[in-house]
Amino acid sequence: MLNNVIDFFKYLFTPDGFMPRWICGRWSEGHGWLYIVANISIFIAYFTIPLLLLSFLKRRKNTSFRGIFIWFSLFIVFCGLTHLVDAIMFWYPVYRLNAILLSTTALVSLITVFKLYKLIPKALQLKSLSELENELQRRTVELEETNILLHKRELGFKTLVNSNPDMIAEFDAKLTYKFVNKAILNAVGSGRKSEDFIGKTPVEVLPTHPHTTAFVKNLQHVKTHLEPVAYEVNTEITPGSNFYFFVEMIPLFDENNRFDGVLAITKNVTNDRLREIELNANISDLNKLSKRLDYKIHTLQEFAYIVSHNLRSPVGNLVSLQKLFDTAETQAEKLFFATKTFEVIDGLNNTVKDLSDVVSIDQNTHIERQLLSFEEVLQSQITTISQQIQQAGATITTNFSGCASICYPKIYLDSILLNLLTNAVKYASPHRPPTIHFTTYVTQKGIIVLECTDNGLGIDLEKYGHKIFSLHKTFHNNADARGVGLFITKNQIQSLGGRISVKSTPNVGSTFIIHFNEMDVL
Repeated sequence: MLNNVIDFFKYLFTPDGFMPRWICGRWSEGHGWLYIVANISIFIAYFTIPLLLLSFLKRRKNTSFRGIFIWFSLFIVFCGLTHLVDAIMFWYPVYRLNAILLSTTALVSLITVFKLYKLIPKALQLKSLSELENELQRRTVELEETNILLHKRELGFKTLVNSNPDMIAEFDAKLTYKFVNKAILNAVGSGRKSEDFIGKTPVEVLPTHPHTTAFVKNLQHVKTHLEPVAYEVNTEITPGSNFYFFVEMIPLFDENNRFDGVLAITKNVTNDRLREIELNANISDLNKLSKRLDYKIHTLQEFAYIVSHNLRSPVGNLVSLQKLFDTAETQAEKLFFATKTFEVIDGLNNTVKDLSDVVSIDQNTHIERQLLSFEEVLQSQITTISQQIQQAGATITTNFSGCASICYPKIYLDSILLNLLTNAVKYASPHRPPTIHFTTYVTQKGIIVLECTDNGLGIDLEKYGHKIFSLHKTFHNNADARGVGLFITKNQIQSLGGRISVKSTPNVGSTFIIHFNEMDVL
């Protein structure tokens, strides 16, 4: 048995043991060639069919049931080969090879039958040509209705977007304009049309617009980082007219979640910002007014205390002197009490005059202001008390480079500088010639500051600091000291929203620091 198998494959391609078909049987010339031509024709047809099927599959890669096409192609190829070998055996009888070929053909045929059997239920589910035509027609109608609906919605959306006062633009992935609404065209003006924007970049369309650079920078940020951007810009579109815009940029993505462009919405918030600025200004004015009212209340309370304190004693003295005068027994005693009464009345008159000056200051907070030179006003006051300065041998220096002038009531600035000068000369140290230095500067917050520094007697601030600017408070034994000058100066400065303070060391000197417009700035 094994030998037969070995011999079979050994002589697979040889005709050993077999006769050509022309010899076997009674073949006529016509009968034989008819058989041969028919088999070759069948072979050619069988080989052509698979080639056409494969060409079809190559062109229609999405064809259903590709597997069955391949198996049918193999089945037809093997069938064709059996017909070719059948024709060849008229001259070269390779029956062994033909047996192998027929066996392979049978195997391929059975597999094809099995594949086809499994495929038939699925194929039966496929719709017929008429059903497909009906389905196509139905889908076409639905698509047309959907397109009409989409067109209506698109028109509605465009109408809504175009009627929106906000400026809306869509950019493609290359950051060129894809859509602009009418608000943008109206804002740009100059008869621009949407065609002037589409397919171009903002730099190409608006190269000189003051907002273009920042706009393009933020577009690039959205494209690079794939995140929304919102910012506000203040643009001077025409000279002297500021406009405020709030810009929001949103990245857009396609169905594959890839970057597909940017939607930019620009809202004119000028009115909101101007109202906000006006509101903040009003709040600031109210805060300043509140501070001034607080100052007024404090001043009134202080004034009431001063009036009560400074008038109670002399009035009490007058009452006592009157009683003593009434009970006096001699003319000399009456004269003595009368003299004392006149002295008390004199002091009371001075006190009332000082208080009147303070009231006058508080009532004149709206006194006219003018632009004044610190140097000119100071030189004027130096001339006024030049005799005292010369007698004291005082040296006066200035540095007004930090702030040369101020808008202030002249009568007040005259009084302030005169009081500072007079005090510096009056309370000079007996051990050294007085030196007085005036300097000005402006703080980072815009507050104008004047400093007056001397090398005089100084003041013990730990002991007298809380009284230094009070009425009728003196800290040295000068005969002409009344304790009014600094009190008047403080009230003048504070009535116009300023503040005065002092740094001092006994027997070293003092520095008076005036913040002129502190309440207006803070």
